[in-house]
Amino acid sequence: MKKYFKNLSWTQRTIMTLAIILLGTYYYFSTGSLPFQKETVTVNVEKTKDGETVVMVEDTNMAKVEKDFPLDMPEEEVMAAIHQMSHQKVKAAKKWGALPLTPNRVKRLIEVVSDNRAKYEHASVYLDILTRWSKSDFSQVDHDHNAVWKLQGGTVGAAKGIASVKEEQQFIDEHFKVKQ
Repeated sequence: MKKYFKNLSWTQRTIMTLAIILLGTYYYFSTGSLPFQKETVTVNVEKTKDGETVVMVEDTNMAKVEKDFPLDMPEEEVMAAIHQMSHQKVKAAKKWGALPLTPNRVKRLIEVVSDNRAKYEHASVYLDILTRWSKSDFSQVDHDHNAVWKLQGGTVGAAKGIASVKEEQQFIDEHFKVKQ
């Protein structure tokens, strides 16, 4: 490999470097992480009170959740977090970004939104969604995704339904590092 790059001109090396950076940037914005930055999670498949099968993802680092979601978090970041967490559970042609949808993240976002209720224009929307999710109720997760997606001005990537357990597991395996 070194031999190949040695034979390239400065211009060619610069173009290749820029191409690598652009590809890395594209991958980051497509998936929400770089391949070596996959977040570690634990996955359990559980039954709800209603007998519905639900994939539950657990954080391995609560301190990171609090750091990632500070109490003074801007509203745009709350929207982005809810949107990216919903990707785990919805069917959509395009999904940009992925955050594990975990009870700890949901609980922390409820705290953040509650503390900023007066400042956030759409606090009631976020609290409705997060309260449902805190009860493992994902029966409207596609509508939740689209509500936030519309607030963000979304034009491509509307949710077209709720992912099956198999589809959700596939998304998790692709975007997160699952702890065995």
